[in-house]
Amino acid sequence: MASLVSRLSRRNYVVLPGLVLLAFGLRLWFSEWAQPVPPPFSDAEYYDATARSLARGDGYRVLFTDQGFRPGGEATAFYPPGYSFFLAAGYAFFGEGIGLARGLNAAAGALTVVPVYWLGRRFGGTAAGLAAGVLVALSPSLIAWTPVLLSETWFTFLFALALAFLPWGPGGTEAGSPGRLLGAGVVVGLAALARGQALLLLPAWSLLLLWQGRGSRLAARSTALLTLGAAAVLAPWAARSSLALDSPVLLSTNFGYNLRVGHAPYASGRYETPHDLWSEQAPDFQALEVLFNDEGRQRALDYALSHPAREAELAARKVVALWRPDTDALTWVDSYGLTPLPDGARVPLKALIVAGYITLLALAAFGLARCAPDYRRFAFVFLALWALAHIVFFGEPRYHLPLLALLAPAAGRAVILLQRRASRLLQSGAP
Repeated sequence: MASLVSRLSRRNYVVLPGLVLLAFGLRLWFSEWAQPVPPPFSDAEYYDATARSLARGDGYRVLFTDQGFRPGGEATAFYPPGYSFFLAAGYAFFGEGIGLARGLNAAAGALTVVPVYWLGRRFGGTAAGLAAGVLVALSPSLIAWTPVLLSETWFTFLFALALAFLPWGPGGTEAGSPGRLLGAGVVVGLAALARGQALLLLPAWSLLLLWQGRGSRLAARSTALLTLGAAAVLAPWAARSSLALDSPVLLSTNFGYNLRVGHAPYASGRYETPHDLWSEQAPDFQALEVLFNDEGRQRALDYALSHPAREAELAARKVVALWRPDTDALTWVDSYGLTPLPDGARVPLKALIVAGYITLLALAAFGLARCAPDYRRFAFVFLALWALAHIVFFGEPRYHLPLLALLAPAAGRAVILLQRRASRLLQSGAP
């Protein structure tokens, strides 16, 4: 693959669009082959219901019924709205439908190739950028999650875009003009509207500048401007949600809920339904999500402070869960039994997902040790912050999907370096 990529790199203005189309075709084919639907009461059903409410002009609302989430109802902020807005834009223009939502995911997954290519080229050359793009286009993990109506595919695209917008300079990082920093912050804010973990990019950038010895003043200035750009995007949503729910809301009301999932007698390191919260009574879902946030936060804190040994064990479990292969995607793809996969398909698909995932991680580990120091340092800092954030809450394999966009440029660099080594070995052994 590497030698082919090296030859094609001279025509990257043709090859890159071709990679995007290849990525889109693979994702669309898999989506249409599997055709999953949102399981009742799931995150996916919530996103679809709120997107339909938005497309109908009713605002970000959801109705909680005995059958699951439906459009309409009360104003909500249980999940960040970015993915719902993305789906709603498609619903408004092309009509509501699960098939359309899967197609929108396929488009977002395919477009992720572009910022990953840019990062790979920036830190390893054009051939490395194209190799990174190929790895993303063909990644079984990214393809497998595409037809599922969860925010990861859309967020991975926005996260990769935010990475590309950070003020990387000719020597690695640069101070960046105020306008450039504000613009990068806006993209970070857009990503945070899909998943709040995007805000980890802000302290990661500051820590990188400090690690480089650029000085606390520059780090503070750069981070402040990035934060201001992100705040410009997030402030209107925070104001709307705080007023609509009559309770302070920065991004979503599932903060306390997720804390309780990770800090409870039933906690396992992964998602477990917090039945103690669901047993509480409230007149509607809006009141229930506010209760979840308040009660969940308090109960989680009480448990964590009173069970330090258990917390240490859970921390390790959360990190392990975070980095597990993406075979869980198949459970979502068959809609928890509602749309079963064809007989005999699950085993080879699992093997393909595991092999692709391990290969990408191995290449990334090799490439990070040999890529530009600034990108390597940034990756280490960000991976540490990402792990810490999920120790605070809980781990799930799909939560590492955006990290594949961070690691793919290093993996692309590894592909080219290994190809060059193989070529030299072959030439040295030639008669």
